[in-house]
Formats: sequence, C-alpha cells, structure tokens
Amino acid sequence: MRNYILIGLLASLALGCSQKIYPDRSQFVKDGEEVPTLQLERYKSMQLRPGQDSSLGIALAISGGGSRAANLGVGIMLGLEDFENKQYSNLLKEVDYLSTVSGGGFAAGAYLNALFTHQNLQRESPFSLEEHLAINIRESLAYSYTGALLRANFNPLLWFTPVDDGDGLERAIDNQVLGYRYRRKNDSLPERSILLSDCFIPRASNAPVRLPMHIANSSTLNTMTIFPFTPGILDRYRITGYTHRLRKRENKNLDPYQVPLSVGIKASGSFPVLISNSTLSSAYSKERPYLHLIDGAMTDNIGYHTALEALRQDAASHKVLLIIDADAVGNRYTFSKKEGALFSLGVAARLPSSGLDARRATLRRDVLEACRPYNIQQVFFSFNVLLEDNNAPLPEVIELKAEQDRLLRLLRAQQPLTDADKQILYELLTHIGTKYTIEEKEQELLLLGGQLIVQLRRPELLRALR
Repeated sequence: MRNYILIGLLASLALGCSQKIYPDRSQFVKDGEEVPTLQLERYKSMQLRPGQDSSLGIALAISGGGSRAANLGVGIMLGLEDFENKQYSNLLKEVDYLSTVSGGGFAAGAYLNALFTHQNLQRESPFSLEEHLAINIRESLAYSYTGALLRANFNPLLWFTPVDDGDGLERAIDNQVLGYRYRRKNDSLPERSILLSDCFIPRASNAPVRLPMHIANSSTLNTMTIFPFTPGILDRYRITGYTHRLRKRENKNLDPYQVPLSVGIKASGSFPVLISNSTLSSAYSKERPYLHLIDGAMTDNIGYHTALEALRQDAASHKVLLIIDADAVGNRYTFSKKEGALFSLGVAARLPSSGLDARRATLRRDVLEACRPYNIQQVFFSFNVLLEDNNAPLPEVIELKAEQDRLLRLLRAQQPLTDADKQILYELLTHIGTKYTIEEKEQELLLLGGQLIVQLRRPELLRALR
C-alpha cells in the first residue's frame, strides 16, 4: 500500500509543477495521421529476379527472439529450400520479401549474405543455403553477440564519445551475420558492407534485381510506431546521419540507399534497457534533430504488418504469407504461487515485453483478418506445431543433456519422432533463452527442429500454394 501512496504523491507533484501550456504542432505524424510505411512503387519489382515465378508472391516474416529466433529462422529456410511438390522444387528461392524483427533479422541477414557471396563469386552451380551453412552461417549465428555488447561497454575509448554498446553490436552484425570480415579475407569478394541498395533497387535504375527485399522493423522510441528500415522511410524521415562500425556518418545530402543493412538490423534488435537504442540524425526539425529507434518487438514482434504491406502492393496473382514465430512464452504460467502483491520493481521488469506478449494472444486471428481482404494465404511455423494433436504424457523431469543428445541423433538420422519425443523437443526448444548467445547443441536443435517444423506444416503449405 505504501508503494501506491508514494507513486500517487509523486505523480501529483509532477502534474502540478507546470501551470502553462506551450502549443506545438511540429510533430512528424499528427494525431490521427497514418504512419509512413513501405511503398513498393519506389523500387523495381522482386518478380524481376532470375528464375522467379512472377505469378507467386511470398513474404517471409521472422519474429524476434535473439539467437533462438536467428537459428530457428535459418532452420525453417533450410526446410523451405528442401520443399518439393509438382510445381516447385525449392520454395525458398520464391521468397520475395523478408520482414524481420530483432533476432529474426540475423536469420534473414545471414541468408542475404550467402546469396550476395554466391552471386559475387559467380558460381555456376545453383545456390544452396545448406552449403553456406557450413561455410559461415553456422559460425556467424553461434557468435556471442552478448560478448560484443560487453566489450563495447568496457572499452574506455568509447566512454567519452556518443558511440555506445549498441554500436559495438552493429559492427559485430556487419562483421559476422552480413559477412564483412569473411569478405575481407577473400580477394574474390568486394570488401564493403552490404547496403540497402543491394536489396532495394530504385525503379529508374538500370541495375538488375538480384536479392529479395529485406525490411528490418524497429520502433520509434518517442511515439512507439513501426519503423521499417528502407530507403523510402529514411528519406521520408529526412535522415542525415547514423553510426556504422563505431563511426558517426553525417551527410546533409545522405543517399538512403547507401546506408548499411547492419544499421537497420541492429536498430531492430535494440531491446529496451538491455541494449542502447539506435540514434539517427534528421533534418526534419532543427530543435529535435535526432530520431531514437528501439526493438521492433515493441510495435510488432512478428514483422507481419510490413510483410502484409509488401504483399498487398505486389502485382502477383497468388500471394502467400509465411510466418516464423520463435516466441517461447507459450509455456509461461498464468497463475502464481505468491498471494501478496508483487513488488513494484518486479512488475516494472515485465512491462517492456508486456505489449508483445498481449498481442501474441490474438496473433493468428489478427493475421487472418488482415489477410482476408487481399486473399493472402498464411502458414505459421512455430514451436507449438510439435504439440498439435499430441496428447502424449510428459515425463516428470527431463534430463537436459541426455535428451538433447538423444533427439539430435534421431533428427540427424531423419528418423520419425514419437509424440512423446515431440513433447520433449518442444520443452527443449522453448527453454532456450532470448539472448544473443547460444550453445552448440541448442543451435543444432533449432536448425534441425526448424526443418522438422516445415515437414509437419507440409499439408498447410500445399493448400496455400494451390
């Protein structure tokens, strides 16, 4: 009770301090206006990529969830690469749009880097994500990005500069996920960062369309609105500067196509409190020349809003939305063992993720209702696929290491899992924490588990592709 009285007194004091109002209508988005979103008319069609079925438009949304989401996302993409039916022998190459949040951006970034590497090496053999998994994807997604954050925090060279731990994470993403360090060691590859211009081609450009469009979604801190990291959005917000590889880059005439993709992926994964937000410079307001971006999970932890915008505007006659939901809150307890009120700080600790947890409860219904007017088919890939029509009893205790080893043997050998095996696999996968580091066995379980989930979703995929 004393906590509530104190909070009430402080709130009353705060509200009573000012007796004057200074009206200001210089907000970027006025009350009731639409928030800027993806505009495909600015860019060349994704259906112009070689080998595309121009009648089919596919958007892949990959949720947040740190390294768990990154590795599950790649596992699902490996499963899509292996997918075959009468019409398609590789569904991954038909994906036109990648709309990601936080850790999901690592999965999409690793895929784009693999495509970028394959194309620049001018290999005659068809692209294989499985091949690049062994070359550098597995290593890049096993890298400790938590370590990169810690090193930046304890680097005295950064203590008295605007550069912070989040900027250290951005450099690590550029080096590892997006392959900058790998390219520096290979004379056959361009020694530069992957830019937005590599996956967004201006409509008037003569450049060919080679990569799918990757949109990393973050959130504006002050207004909590979705910020799809695209050249058009950067232009709309009149962005003039950003930090890349621990250096501030400022240009009054900034070309948004030349902004590195790593800046957007890092902004999308700047979870409040734990990771410093991303700061962009803007020419929109002289009095407020900075835009602060935080984790995209605060506005849409799945990335389906931007994926839907892409499909809605695409000219393809048949459209499919694939959603990778790597959230692991499904096994969280509703009830508590404690009778008394929770300590205020404990409640406050739940607030940063409260909104995304609440939205997940109605996710499927929201997606269905949003897609229906545009006749967009949807397929969900999530851990709960393992529990569908599964009434196998749970063991009282799961021996973590022993069950990891046993299930990995079964999955590597592509042996069928029993319902009891699937129950245990679900527990193992959902108990992998939301973090920017991962253990070797956890990673392999996610990669192989993702491929299994695609196999279990085959009937839904076949229906969506009809």
